[in-house]
Amino acid sequence: MNGKYSLPVVKAVDLIWSSFDKEEIRRGYAMLMQEAQQGDADALCFIARCFMGEEYVWSGAGFATDDANASMLMQKSALMGSATGVLCAVRSGNFTPAVQRGMPFASFKDAFEEILGQAERGNAFCCYMIGNVYYWGDYLLVEPDLAKQFKTENKYNAWAYPIAKEWYERSFKGHICAGWGNYCNIKESGLCVIKNNVYESYFRALAEISPLICNNYGCYIRGKVEPEVVFSYYMKAAQRGDLQAMVNAGSCYDEGYGVGEDTDMAFQYYEIAAIGGHPDAQWQVGYYYFDGWGSIEVDYAKAAQWFEKAYRNPKSGRKNKVRSVAYLGICYRMGLGVVQDDDVALEYLQEAEEDIDMLWHPIDSMVLDALGGENPSTL
Repeated sequence: MNGKYSLPVVKAVDLIWSSFDKEEIRRGYAMLMQEAQQGDADALCFIARCFMGEEYVWSGAGFATDDANASMLMQKSALMGSATGVLCAVRSGNFTPAVQRGMPFASFKDAFEEILGQAERGNAFCCYMIGNVYYWGDYLLVEPDLAKQFKTENKYNAWAYPIAKEWYERSFKGHICAGWGNYCNIKESGLCVIKNNVYESYFRALAEISPLICNNYGCYIRGKVEPEVVFSYYMKAAQRGDLQAMVNAGSCYDEGYGVGEDTDMAFQYYEIAAIGGHPDAQWQVGYYYFDGWGSIEVDYAKAAQWFEKAYRNPKSGRKNKVRSVAYLGICYRMGLGVVQDDDVALEYLQEAEEDIDMLWHPIDSMVLDALGGENPSTL
């Protein structure tokens, strides 16, 4: 309840949420740990955010998600008097009755006003948090009577989004990119006017800061500018560790889009992203080994391993699962790189058949032929 962050916390937050550099982020984290050991409640809250997954911190920072530890730290932060801890506890589902009773604030409104004061004095991260309070509807905890005024969520949003927009834009000017996704949703909602030139100016500016936004900006301008410009954004983001950008750069090399066609370079980017855990890249690497492209020789064992990783990856979308399971079915049906197993093959092939329209020739025919070539019960 100090009304402002300590200078080490301000510096640490800047390093973790504005640098997008793994070494700098670790330096910021060490600073938070040192402050937390000295009893700084705000430092505890920001440490908790580091373990709450990619919605709270850049995935390239390398922090492992630890929900239990994050909840414990977040609640402790609020109980010790961190207004940031209170606002983040509400947003993350950690504002339990025990926290509400034990925190040294008379109400959520008191914590909100402390952060609002810091935001008005120019703290960019606090501007982002104030934007969140309005965007997510937490402001109804500040002014509960507003719930009577806004009978529907849409009516609340029509009132709150223009306010959230202003606070997010203040945070962008302070190099905090975390609110960009919400800002985009506000624009798409049509409930708040954001002129295209304003939107694109922030998009370009944040693309120079965040590898994730840099890649997304490349996707946004694709078809609007020369392919070489699009490719340059993918490469810039890939070189800073964004896995999706690596996949996009690999695709550009595959297609010769904005760069000379180079199958081996495409594979290099796919492989780096695959090792990093990107499900689409994992499938691509498997596909390269299955068919043998460029200088990559056919290796069915490696292909099956990568198809399995892609299929089991919790971030894998339906299309990626279907194409992975189709190739796995063929591998097990024919004993390619795995011990031939008709029962496993049948299970995989039947799953692929459920969404056969997502596949292409010849893999769709291979799946159907494998299922229809013999009585499925004897596969």
